[in-house]
Amino acid sequence: MNLKREIPTSTMSGFALSAVLVLTILNILLQNIPTKIQTAGDELLKLNSTEGVANAVTTVVVYFRGFDTLGEIAVLFIASLGIGLMLDSNNRCNIKAESNFMLQTASKFLFPIIMLFGIYVMIYGHLSPGGGFQGGVIIASGVLLLLISHKEFEVPHSVIVLLETFAGVSYVLIGLIGLVVLDTFLGNFLPHDISNMGLLMSGGIIPIIYIIVGIKVGSEMGMIVQNLIKRSDNV
Repeated sequence: MNLKREIPTSTMSGFALSAVLVLTILNILLQNIPTKIQTAGDELLKLNSTEGVANAVTTVVVYFRGFDTLGEIAVLFIASLGIGLMLDSNNRCNIKAESNFMLQTASKFLFPIIMLFGIYVMIYGHLSPGGGFQGGVIIASGVLLLLISHKEFEVPHSVIVLLETFAGVSYVLIGLIGLVVLDTFLGNFLPHDISNMGLLMSGGIIPIIYIIVGIKVGSEMGMIVQNLIKRSDNV
C-alpha cells in the first residue's frame, strides 16, 4: 500500500508565495524601526525635569489635570452634601452602641499612627506614590475608627466646614494666581529648581496643592462617615 501523497503544484506555489510575502513584510518593518521610540513616559520625564517633581503621576494629576482635580473635589463635596441632607432627620433610631474595651484602647494607639501616615502620604505625594486624595482618605479612616470605638466622639460640624472652606478657597486662589502669572490655571509660579528634585521642599506649588487636596478630601470623607454612623437620640 502506497502511503505517499503527492502535493499539488498549485499548493506548493501558494506556500512559496506566502513565504516570500511574509519575508518582504518583515524586511520592510525591520528597515523602518525607529532608532529611538518616543513614548508618553518620555514626555512625562521631560516635564518632571522642568517641574522638579520626582513622581510622574503627580505631574499628570496637578499639572495636566488641574481642572479635572477641581471637578473631582466638587463632586465629592456634592456627594457629602447629599448624604448629609438625606440623613438630616429627627426620626433616626439610636443604633450606635458602646464598643468594647479592646476596641476603645486599640483605637487610642492606632489613631495617631493613622493620622501620621495620612499626613506623610499627603506631604510626600510629589516624591513617591500617594497624594492628597489617598492621604485624605487615610485620615478619614482614622476618624471612622474613633467614631465606631467611642460612642460620644464627634467632629464638630463647624470645624469640618472651616477646613472645607479653607481648602476649597486656597485651591482656587492658587490656581488663579498661576493663571495670572503664567497664563495657566495652577501654573507652577513658585521656584522649583531641578537641582532640588527628590527633596521635600521641591516641586513649587505641587506639594502645596496636594496638602490642600488632602485637607479637602479628608474633611469631606470624615463628614460622610460621620453622617452615616451618627444617629439621633430621638425616636
